[in-house]
Amino acid sequence: MPTGISGGPLTLTYYGHCAFQWRTEAGLRVLADPYRNISERYWFNRLFPDVECDLGLITHAHFDHDAAERLPEGASLIRMPGEFANLDMRVKGVLDLHSGASRLRDFPNVMFRLETGGVSFLHLGDNRADWPAGVARAVGEVDVLLVTVDDSNHLLNYEEVDSLVRRLEPKVVIPMHYQIPGLMADDTGLEPPEGWLATQPRVKRLDGHTAEFSSQSLPSQTEVWLFQPSPVSFDSPEAKR
Repeated sequence: MPTGISGGPLTLTYYGHCAFQWRTEAGLRVLADPYRNISERYWFNRLFPDVECDLGLITHAHFDHDAAERLPEGASLIRMPGEFANLDMRVKGVLDLHSGASRLRDFPNVMFRLETGGVSFLHLGDNRADWPAGVARAVGEVDVLLVTVDDSNHLLNYEEVDSLVRRLEPKVVIPMHYQIPGLMADDTGLEPPEGWLATQPRVKRLDGHTAEFSSQSLPSQTEVWLFQPSPVSFDSPEAKR
């Protein structure tokens, strides 16, 4: 892991689908769920871009979450549950199960809880919504929830998403795992999250792909923040795999 990196504000950057990068005040860069294609599932029009990171997190071994080969040389990789810490970031992997069709319901998924700068994030991966009590205790309190939601209900339906929001009471909810024109093929079966967004009382559509977070600036009531994917996601070479 790097040392001597210059500090800065805590930022979160969106690269499309379920891929996010945290950059902490100490300069640590953490990337979750880079995506790829496989021959029978050609979802992405581009390779995952070259993104700086010191630590990669992969929630589960499905093609649209686990492009470990796209991590830079020298980056560490975590796929498993457990507690980890480096510089000013604490990471806790909580093992549970994938949501969706019956063939996936026994498939393991690791949710990652990240805490830095007094702000806690939960990256759901493709996890189910009906957690057992032990999983809920392991997750604990969450300020920012990154959750799968799209209007096809590919993984979670609206009520399941809303149940997570009610349970966790996050200050910010960030949708992920939805159809993004230009980045993704037209036949993924996913849809945008607009129908669900229309049911939410406070929606903030960000102009860009990066947002800054601090414990002092979190909203007093839950808001949904919709990110724009980073332009480099569209500028990378055409996908070959």
